[in-house]
Amino acid sequence: MAYVGKFPLTGAYQILDDISSGFNGSTATFNLTTSGTAVSPETEASVIISVSGVVQQPISAFTISGSQITFTGNPASSDTFFGIVLGNTFDIGKPTDATVGAASLSTDFFVKNAQTLTSLSMAGSTNGAMVGPVTISGTITIPSGSTFVIL
Repeated sequence: MAYVGKFPLTGAYQILDDISSGFNGSTATFNLTTSGTAVSPETEASVIISVSGVVQQPISAFTISGSQITFTGNPASSDTFFGIVLGNTFDIGKPTDATVGAASLSTDFFVKNAQTLTSLSMAGSTNGAMVGPVTISGTITIPSGSTFVIL
């Protein structure tokens, strides 16, 4: 099936367990779980909730606190439920090409431009890059677990 728009590549999308067996017309708060494990969505805006086929508006129709949802109206025993958590709000996926600068990289990643060095030695498990022109007249030491790129 074709997808309209940009295809989502990342996200911890989870289908919520059906909570409609607890609907009785007098209870408004229910536990949110996926496969029996508690789920705590970041915000109401990061879930889609449907009661009897009607998508519920976040905040005005329900609120979420931790792993519990509270409806503003008590669902009737005849109501059905479907819910999905759209993903972790901190999971940004892969940044667009050419949008990350050296200041955004971790402290164990370094970038140097137009360098002339007598030697190059990196600490273990670090990553680095140099942007040419690069001249190294001595020894280059890149330990196992490290990556070094000259662009």
